[in-house]
Amino acid sequence: MQKTISAYVSYGEYFLDYNTKTFELKIGCGKTYITAHIESDMFENYKKCEIKYKLKNTKNIKTVEYKNGGKSLELTFEASARGIGVKYNGEKAKIIGMFDFDNVADILPMRLTKQSYVFRCSLGFGVSKSDNTLFDKNNDTAVFTEGCTLGFDNEKNVYTIFCDSNLKFKFIKNVYADKYHIEYGKLNKNNTFGKDLPVGWMSWYAVKFDAGEKTVLENALFQKEHLKDFGANTVWVDWEWYHKGFDADSVRTDGVDTFHPDKEKYPNGLKFVSDNIRKMGFIPSLWIGFTNETFENDYLKQNPELLLAKEQSWVGTYFYDITHPKFLNDYLPKALNQVDEWGYDAVKFDTLPICMERCEEYHEYLYDKSLTTYQAYRNMIAKTREILGKNRYILSCSGDKKSDVLWAGDMFDAARIGLDIFKWEEFLKNCVYRTMEFYPLHNVMFYNDPDNVVLRSEFNTLKQAISRATFVSLLGMPVTFGDAFCDLDEKRVDILKRIIPPLNISPKDISARVDKRDICVTNLFINKKFECYNVVSVFNTTEKKAEYTLDFENELELDDDKYHIYDFWNDKYLGAANKKITLCLDGCETVLLSVRRKKDIPQIISTNRHITQGAQEIEDIRFENNTLYIRSNLVKNDKYKVVIFIPDNYKMTDCGAFNAEDDVKHSCVKHLLFEPDNTKCYEFKINFEVIT
Repeated sequence: MQKTISAYVSYGEYFLDYNTKTFELKIGCGKTYITAHIESDMFENYKKCEIKYKLKNTKNIKTVEYKNGGKSLELTFEASARGIGVKYNGEKAKIIGMFDFDNVADILPMRLTKQSYVFRCSLGFGVSKSDNTLFDKNNDTAVFTEGCTLGFDNEKNVYTIFCDSNLKFKFIKNVYADKYHIEYGKLNKNNTFGKDLPVGWMSWYAVKFDAGEKTVLENALFQKEHLKDFGANTVWVDWEWYHKGFDADSVRTDGVDTFHPDKEKYPNGLKFVSDNIRKMGFIPSLWIGFTNETFENDYLKQNPELLLAKEQSWVGTYFYDITHPKFLNDYLPKALNQVDEWGYDAVKFDTLPICMERCEEYHEYLYDKSLTTYQAYRNMIAKTREILGKNRYILSCSGDKKSDVLWAGDMFDAARIGLDIFKWEEFLKNCVYRTMEFYPLHNVMFYNDPDNVVLRSEFNTLKQAISRATFVSLLGMPVTFGDAFCDLDEKRVDILKRIIPPLNISPKDISARVDKRDICVTNLFINKKFECYNVVSVFNTTEKKAEYTLDFENELELDDDKYHIYDFWNDKYLGAANKKITLCLDGCETVLLSVRRKKDIPQIISTNRHITQGAQEIEDIRFENNTLYIRSNLVKNDKYKVVIFIPDNYKMTDCGAFNAEDDVKHSCVKHLLFEPDNTKCYEFKINFEVIT
C-alpha cells in the first residue's frame, strides 16, 4: 500500500490538509480557508516522520511526529463540529499564512469575545492586537481564530495569520442575525450617496416649524459657499412641509396633507426647492411620514376602509391600515412616486414607531389580522423599497425601542438610533448611549444615524459643541447640520469643516456593547498604505473637571514603544509618550489625540484639515533621499497646517511651498503653513540634511 504524506482530517464542512513533506497547510470550512506554511528548525534534515489517526469523542484527530536526533516535534490536528485545532508539543514551530477571500474590501477585522469600555473602530484594513475574527459582510459569517495574530499585507492585499502556539479555527454562520434576532442584509454602497455618507443641513432642528422655501434655500446657499468643498453633499427638507405643530396644533383643515405641501411655506412647491438645491450641487432629500394624515383628507374620504384608527398624536390623527392591499398597491405608490415628481433623491421615513404602536393597539381592526405587527411592518417597508428602488437612500427615522431600529434594518440604508437630541442630556442619552448599543451594526448592515449635530450656543458651550461633533464624525456616522447657519459663529462653523466628510469607518467589536462610563474613549485605527496610526478621543461626559490616564497597551493596543502625541483641538504637541499619558479635561471636554509611533526620520505628527489628522486629505507620504514628499487634497482658502517632528540629527533646509513656524515649546517641532488658492490636490517637497 502507498505510504501517505498528507495528514488530512475533516468533520462536517471543516477540513485540514497538511503535506508532511512540503509543510504546506490548508485549513478551512467550506469555501473559506487559510493557506499556510509551518516553519520549524526540526524540518531541516529530519530523520523520521510518523502519522497517526484516531477518532475520539466525535473528533477526528491526526498526529504528525517529526524526529531529528534526540529532538521531536508533534503536531496534532483535531476536527470537530466546533472547529479545527492545531496543537504543538516538543520543539517550537509556527504557522505563517494568508486567508483566501473573494472580496477583501468586504472583510472586517473584528473582536468577537470581549466586552469593552472603548469604542474600537478602524479606517482601512486596520488589524489590531486583540482582533480575533474576520467578518464577511456579504454573508453574515465570521472566521474566529484563537492563539494567533491577524494582520494585513498591503502589497498582496490579503489578510494574514501568524501563530506560534496552539491554534483554533472556527467558522460562525448568522453572526448578526443570531445576535440581534434579525434578518441580515449588507449595507448597499451603491445607494444615492454611493460610498460617501450623507452630510448636510436639515430644516427641523435648525428652525423647527419656521422652515420654508426661503429658509431652506438661504441655508443651502450658505452651505454651498462655506461647506460644499469640505464635503457637504445634501439638504434635508423635514416634516414642516405638511405639519405646523405638535399635538392639537398639528391638526390641519387647510388642505395640506401627504399630497399637498404647505403653500404658505413653500409657495413655489417642493419641486422648485429641489431644483434649486440640485443647482447648488447638492442632493435634495425629503422627510416623509406616509402612514397617517393630519386630517381626513379627500383620499381617506374616498377610501374609508383604509382607516385603521383615529387618535390624536404628535404626528397626526388618522392612521392607515398598512396591511390593506389598497394601501400597499395604491396609496403608497401614489405617495412615494410624487417624491420622484418633486425631485428628491433620498428620503427620511418617519412615523414608523407610532405606526407599529397603532398596529399593535388596533390589531383586531387590521384588514389582515393573520399578520403580526412585525410582519405587517416588514411588508410595508418591502413595498416602499420596491417602489423607490434598491438604490434609493432611505433613512429609517426610528425611536427608542430596539424593534424600531432593527425590524427592517436589512431594507434601510440608515437608521436613526434614538430620540431628539437638542439638550446636552438628550445628546448623551439618545446619541452617545444609544451608539454604545448599536455601533456594531454601523457600516455593516446600515449607517447608525445619530440625528443632528447641534452646535449653537442655545444648547452648547464651545467645548460641548466640539464634543458632539467629534463623537459623531470619529465613529464615521452621517453628519447632519442641525443649526441655522446664522446662529453659528466662525468658530462653530470651523468645527463643522473639521469633521466633514465622515470617513468610511467600521466597528471592530461584533458582540460587545460599550460600557457606559463618565469618560468615553474612542480608539480609531487608521491603516493607510503610507502610514498606520491611531486617532483617540477622550470625552468627559460630565460637567465636572476630570483627570484620566490613557493606557497605551490595554486601551489603545499599542506595542511597548514611544509615540508622538498631538492634541488636535488645543493645537499642541504633548511630547513623545510610552505606556500611558495623563490628561486633564474640563467638564464636557473632548481631547482628540493623534498617536503616531516615533521614527528616526522627520515625520508628520498632525494636520489641521480634518479631525483624523491626515487620513482624510493625504494621498501619499514618502521620505526619500532626505526629502519628505506629501500629496494632499485641500480646500480653497482653508489654511493648511502640517506639524512635523524633526529628530536632532536632521535639519530642515527648504520647506518648499510652506511657510515654517517654530513650535513655542518644542524646538524639534515645526508648523508648516500653506493657503491653497484652489480646491485640488497639491504636492509638497520638504528638504532636510543630516547633521553629523
